Amino acid sequence: MKKILCGFWIITFLLLNVSSAFACWGFRPMGMGGTFVAVADDANLAYWNRAGIGQMDNWTNGESQIVVTDTVQNQNGYFNREAGLGNTYYDSFNYAMKINKNFGWSLAGEWSGGSAYALSPSIGFRLPWNEQMSLGIGYFYFKSQNYADPLSTGTNVLVDSVQNQIHLDFLWRFHKEWSFGIHCENFWALSGNETSPDIPGWKQDYESSLWNDVNFRPSIAWMPEGRLKGLVVNAGLYDAFSKFGGPFSSLGFEYTPQPAPIATTQTNENVVPKETFWTRSSFRAGVYNYKSNNEGATTLGYGYKINDRLDIGYFGLFWLAGTGFDHNIGVAYKF
Repeated sequence: MKKILCGFWIITFLLLNVSSAFACWGFRPMGMGGTFVAVADDANLAYWNRAGIGQMDNWTNGESQIVVTDTVQNQNGYFNREAGLGNTYYDSFNYAMKINKNFGWSLAGEWSGGSAYALSPSIGFRLPWNEQMSLGIGYFYFKSQNYADPLSTGTNVLVDSVQNQIHLDFLWRFHKEWSFGIHCENFWALSGNETSPDIPGWKQDYESSLWNDVNFRPSIAWMPEGRLKGLVVNAGLYDAFSKFGGPFSSLGFEYTPQPAPIATTQTNENVVPKETFWTRSSFRAGVYNYKSNNEGATTLGYGYKINDRLDIGYFGLFWLAGTGFDHNIGVAYKF
């Protein structure tokens, strides 16, 4: 109960007191090319695949984690917090809590630097007939801004868009080294509208629809044991049904050097030596949302485990076309 209350107050503090909450991506997933849908083994699942919280066998009951990521430099300069249009986000957070072996909940949020933001509470649970499978269901509130000509007057004006959606996720760890995941954004468009501060009284409502404008994102991941333990290789598609200009492909990896076991002469048992700088480090790289016309970006990432509860990290994103870039730092804390 104390951990639940602690998690609640941390989330409340972030929502009320932090001017930049973070982009729901996370420094770890984005460092390896934004292909976390089939991995989903830390709090970043709150955005990438909510079903993962139902299979957190490496966490104890009641354990939580929060991940906060902040854009410190992009093509606009350092610590720039000018209003962003569309869904380009500067900052985000992901939080997840394991309730028991089969169930948990999560919360994700992002902020653009302007009046655009998103919040997504969700639950995830293991399927009773197959403990290697789980589902995630999340409510997604999304507010964005852009310029458009809604009245066909030949003049673009500022347009506010508000959407209420249901996201549906699936995770299947079909082998001890392999997993498959699906992230369905906008699986069910509940409601929404467009308004404009420049057109008093104008309002355009969105119709409710199921599966009509879904962003279908399948992914597969390989996390080998044995000599290759510490390696994560994953690949996936963004917008597989080409609803929003896709499909785009992503591919990435993460490598965390493992401490080498040494044999003791007294007991002949293997023990793990003290960790070093390298075994506390994670190295990441990937290609993010690539398309043959040079759309997409390359990513680089690095993480350092300060102790069993605290990690810090970096990811950089470099667009293939043009000179755009983002440098981001983050922190992950487990409690």
